[in-house]
Amino acid sequence: MVLSTTLLGPVTRSFTPGSAPRMAMAGVGIAVVLACYSGYVRWIEQRPARELSLPGAGREFGLGMCLGLAVFALVIGILTGVGAYRITGRNDLSVMLATIPGFLVVAVFEEVLFRMIIFRILESALGSWNALAISSLAFGLMHLGNPDAGLLSALAISIEAGPMIGAAYMLTRRLWLCAALHFAWNFAQGGIFSIAVSGHKQKGLFEMQLTGPDWLTGGQFGVEASLIAILVCMPLGAAMLAQVVSADRIVRPGWRIAAARRTGTAAWLLANESNENSKGVASETG
Repeated sequence: MVLSTTLLGPVTRSFTPGSAPRMAMAGVGIAVVLACYSGYVRWIEQRPARELSLPGAGREFGLGMCLGLAVFALVIGILTGVGAYRITGRNDLSVMLATIPGFLVVAVFEEVLFRMIIFRILESALGSWNALAISSLAFGLMHLGNPDAGLLSALAISIEAGPMIGAAYMLTRRLWLCAALHFAWNFAQGGIFSIAVSGHKQKGLFEMQLTGPDWLTGGQFGVEASLIAILVCMPLGAAMLAQVVSADRIVRPGWRIAAARRTGTAAWLLANESNENSKGVASETG
């Protein structure tokens, strides 16, 4: 989140009730990010930006919202059950709503960067599994610059969020599901339950008290750094990756395909067919 707040600071900071200009800036920020990506794909890669196609976008965004809210609700339910999280009061609804633009622009920016650019480009050369591992690690390490961050919090994000959100992108090869999942988690964490998001303190709907060891609560950094979040997110990520494998949407490493092509083996045909299937996912879902 630190990269987003550095580049888009005026957009993502200080969303207060009634701050219409800042909310408008969030919309402009998202439009600029998507326009830049679409322009790059169209003019440099010389193809349409199927990742941003609108048919089915509402359905995918809604599913991502449901998944993100549900998985964080499970995390907060566990923390409440063990006595680590306690609601002590309630703020006005407008306080919660005012957090939406900032979380939304951060989710879109980071998903375009880490999934649609870094993961996608690495995948074309290194294959899906290597790209997922590298992009997940990069996503976690990016948070080292955040307040109260440390190596453990960065690794926690790499393990829990990288594969889970990466799998959401691999399933559709589009922005909407992964961005909505990312947004819903942050919104629930900060906008509803007032827990720090990646080290950035939040004021949301509920006043709260979070107590317990850092390994349980995530400490000042936020619940992303907790063992509970890792244990809750990993099964969801694994389930979505299983769907990716089942749908044969795994891309083989480029060097394996090139080697098989040179030898003329049947393995090249299988690998090439798998890659073509994967590349066609976006157009099929669009």
